[in-house]
Amino acid sequence: MTVLFVFYDFETTQDTKFSDKANVHIPMLVCLQQFCTTCEMQDDIDTDCEHCGRRRHSFFEDPVGDLSL
Repeated sequence: MTVLFVFYDFETTQDTKFSDKANVHIPMLVCLQQFCTTCEMQDDIDTDCEHCGRRRHSFFEDPVGDLSL
């Protein structure tokens, strides 16, 4: 069985007011790294895996929308 591990981070701004006590988090960048049980021991994250494909992803233009593709 192959297991896929996915780790991600959202970089956001908090410049937009939601209410007097809260601001809206607006994503500017989403970074994602993935590996499977086949490539988990491969040190170079830029080396693609034959099972899970590209292992590093960055989304700038439409961070949340591009993440869902």
